[in-house]
Amino acid sequence: MSVAVTGCRGYLGSTVTHHLHTVGMEYRAALGRLERLTPGSVRCHAVIHCAGAVRSRPAHELWHANVAVLATLLQAIGPEPVVVPASSRAVTAPPDQQDDYARSKRTAEQAAALHPGPLRIIRMTVLAGPSPAGLGGSFVTRMADAALRTGTITIPSQDRRVDFLDVREASAVMAAVTDPLLAWPGTGPIDATSGPLDLAALAHATAQAVRETTGRRIRLTRTRLPASHHPPPADPARWAALCTHAGVTPRPPLTTIRDTVHAHVSAQEKSSGRDRD
Repeated sequence: MSVAVTGCRGYLGSTVTHHLHTVGMEYRAALGRLERLTPGSVRCHAVIHCAGAVRSRPAHELWHANVAVLATLLQAIGPEPVVVPASSRAVTAPPDQQDDYARSKRTAEQAAALHPGPLRIIRMTVLAGPSPAGLGGSFVTRMADAALRTGTITIPSQDRRVDFLDVREASAVMAAVTDPLLAWPGTGPIDATSGPLDLAALAHATAQAVRETTGRRIRLTRTRLPASHHPPPADPARWAALCTHAGVTPRPPLTTIRDTVHAHVSAQEKSSGRDRD
């Protein structure tokens, strides 16, 4: 039977379906309005749940999209399929520091835990890299965009450790763990992360990628404002173990940065060509 995928028009979901197509896995992406699904209406051996509302949405939309829709989906697939929800590392913050988005994701995890079949919750960090739906809104994309538009990358004055993961790597692992026989390292959700990285070093790498691609020199500047608070980067050990079990080769951060810059430049060139036509 096939793998059902939700959110297939979004940044992560479109990358998941592209990967499934590339490796020849049967999948079903057109499920219709998820909140209108009826019990037992979706036949599949697994579901990769990428649909959801992002942090900028109002609280009632977050609750509907991230919690209520998941509950309806679980009823629609029945008790046996493997469930692979894309959660968020935001749920790991202390309860008194969680915003509406984090609380909705935490409640969604609790709802998913009621599923009697195999459950593989993956808590996403920042995702970056090219996808069929575009380049997303990560800080990697924003640095590349700023470098190409203004010739300058601006980062906070304070040193900052960050993490991100290539969306293609995340998608490949999500596809692989739909196999109910695949070993799941440890118990509970797994943080999808490449590990702590220095933001200044990533900015330098982005500037270098732009120079290699376009020949332009990029200036790096620092703001006088301190960096905003973010959760500390997660321990990448369990994610690395899961990649090994899944047979997925991790994509180095520098590769993701170069691919992001190349995709950005390619999109600009195509846009310029259309304008000339």
